[in-house]
Amino acid sequence: MQIKQPEDFLSRNRSIKHNHLYLVDDLQGNIPREDMSGLGMYHLDTRFLSCFEIKLHGTDPIPLLSSTEMGYMSTIVFTNGPIETAMEDGTPVTLPPETIQLKRETVLYGHQFERFWLVSYYSKPIYIELSLTFDADFRDMFDIRGIVEMPPLQKRPPIMDTSGQNPVLIFGCKDRSGRNLQTGIRFVDLAPEEMPAQALPTVVYRTLLKPRHPLNFNYEIQTIINDRLMNAGVIEASVKTMDEALVHLNFRARKNIQDTAVFVSDNEDFNEMMSRNQKDMQMLMTHTDEGSYVAAGIPWYVALFGRDSLITSRFALLYHPTVARESLKILAKYQGKETNPHRDEEPGKILHELRVGELARLGEIPHTPYYGSVDSTPLFIITLYEYFRWSNDRELLCALWPNALAALGWIDENLRKHPLGFSTYRSMCPRGILQQGWKDSHDSVMDEFGVIGQPPIALSEVQGYVYLAKTYMARLADYMDDKELRQRLKQECVEFRKRFNAHFWMDDLEYCALALDEGGKPFRVIASNPGHCLETGLFYENHADQAINRLMSADLFNGWGIRTLSSNTVAYNPMSYHNGSIWPHDNALIARGFARLNRPDLVERIFTGLFEAARHMHYRRLPELFCGFRKEDGKEGDPPVRYAVSCIPQAWAAAAMYSIIQSMLNMRADAPRKKLSIHSPSLPHYMSFLQINNMRVGNAMVDLEFRRNHQIVTVDVRNRKGELDIIVQV
Repeated sequence: MQIKQPEDFLSRNRSIKHNHLYLVDDLQGNIPREDMSGLGMYHLDTRFLSCFEIKLHGTDPIPLLSSTEMGYMSTIVFTNGPIETAMEDGTPVTLPPETIQLKRETVLYGHQFERFWLVSYYSKPIYIELSLTFDADFRDMFDIRGIVEMPPLQKRPPIMDTSGQNPVLIFGCKDRSGRNLQTGIRFVDLAPEEMPAQALPTVVYRTLLKPRHPLNFNYEIQTIINDRLMNAGVIEASVKTMDEALVHLNFRARKNIQDTAVFVSDNEDFNEMMSRNQKDMQMLMTHTDEGSYVAAGIPWYVALFGRDSLITSRFALLYHPTVARESLKILAKYQGKETNPHRDEEPGKILHELRVGELARLGEIPHTPYYGSVDSTPLFIITLYEYFRWSNDRELLCALWPNALAALGWIDENLRKHPLGFSTYRSMCPRGILQQGWKDSHDSVMDEFGVIGQPPIALSEVQGYVYLAKTYMARLADYMDDKELRQRLKQECVEFRKRFNAHFWMDDLEYCALALDEGGKPFRVIASNPGHCLETGLFYENHADQAINRLMSADLFNGWGIRTLSSNTVAYNPMSYHNGSIWPHDNALIARGFARLNRPDLVERIFTGLFEAARHMHYRRLPELFCGFRKEDGKEGDPPVRYAVSCIPQAWAAAAMYSIIQSMLNMRADAPRKKLSIHSPSLPHYMSFLQINNMRVGNAMVDLEFRRNHQIVTVDVRNRKGELDIIVQV
């Protein structure tokens, strides 16, 4: 596979982020005034900038470069089309295209720093007019997404405050929760003129540009709540300029490369993809006074999620175990304490989603936090165990053991509600989510006739999570010297496995049901969900073999990956969110099962499908999902089809490849015993070697090199710091 130019796949919008401040704009760096797609600058679930437009003499500058490579910084280089202007003596002149260079840099660090350069390559001095239009609507994210409709906010007229050293254009309003919200645009070193006659607040810079004599100026966009200048989370140091901000941000980026696993191969597309994943993981990490977490995705999900944080953490253990540690700590703080129907909260339950905007403060949405997720709680136990295996962090295990026991208590109570003893969901909240598995769109659970399932519903993959959580909890009980709990859980797992295979398996279809209804009737639908059970050991061996064959059949595996729903199903729609699309994290979880069942060939097919999809994408970046249309074999120009409103970057998509690589190399960490096992690793035919540097297991750090010689992959330990036995079976 050679490098090829990516298609314009999911690259229509751009995003940069620092903590919970993030900017989403178009390729020109604009936030058009009539945009309906959610562009803007956001902080704490509120849009503080809803319009930004740049004009050269009333015309749109032409972008030559539009980059968000670093995740916290944007660079755009523009030039001009034909412009009518004047020379220094007033003589009219038509500037030819590509005479003016305009460069704009944007950096997020606490707030938004902006810097502009203007350079003329015309032979004589000329007058140039650059205008910038701003607006702020202060809308809540749930209003922008169309989930809850808010009444219009009573905004104050924008003003240009010239009382201080620097003029500040101020937008403000008082929201319905009583918060005083302001966006301040502070013009640092060159005061613009104001254009009050415009429909939206517009400032203009008029200047005489001499040939090759650059003009530059800076401004800052600040978010202010109740007269307090916000810093958008925990920052390393207070800074006054963009250059100071870049010193800290670039240092942190370099340190991130030193502290996390780095992947290098002889395939440049792969290297670019993994470098992008590393930058996206750093970009999505969000540091607050209450702790750190990985935001689920931009633009819709820059918030703390239970399921997303935990699955991402599992995937990212190879990248760096600290992602899991921070996620577990902050989720434990919000673990359910009481029965609260408004929030679907129950004792021991792990949250689904936490929001902090106006609608949450007013109680008009239940996300304060909201607990409507059936799988976050078993995933908490699973992640705690796997984190312990990679870290040997006994201090955190002891600290979170009461939380793990509370989570187990919720699981047991939930199982008792179903007549057959399976884990189910049903919202108690009028504004709650109907379907509460990872496929949480309202139509994601259906029967073979396409009729939408009504809770309580027992999803197949959730039973796998419950089984694995109990298996892992039994092992953790060993470390905590609770032999009685260990024995009880082991017996419960034996009985649960029997029940599951008896009630979920469909002999005539040679596959597992999507789910069971309240009375135990199966939803006879072929979907990807049961694939998550493969890594748990829940299936009987013959059932696992049949499930593998079904997952890789043509109606599910489309060449790019495994679809969420079979193309033979009545409800199949390759352009839908959950009913026929391709989700990288879904495939990564299934690939873990393939590795467990000694099918490296199938792990490689999953890896290759997603890798080839990433090669078509901007920055080789996998999105949250893409459409499920079949890949045409041998058609190089046939890219995957984008899903219209996919999050990009998205946490579990960024982390998915770490998990698939771990599955392909068949690595298992045992930090308590200071061991790393590698069993029959494999590499695809387009990669002859792979180096993983800075990989952490317990207190040890190791550099490994995998080298393929025909069908055999050898492993060389290039560097090792700390005590770690590496056991390789080829």
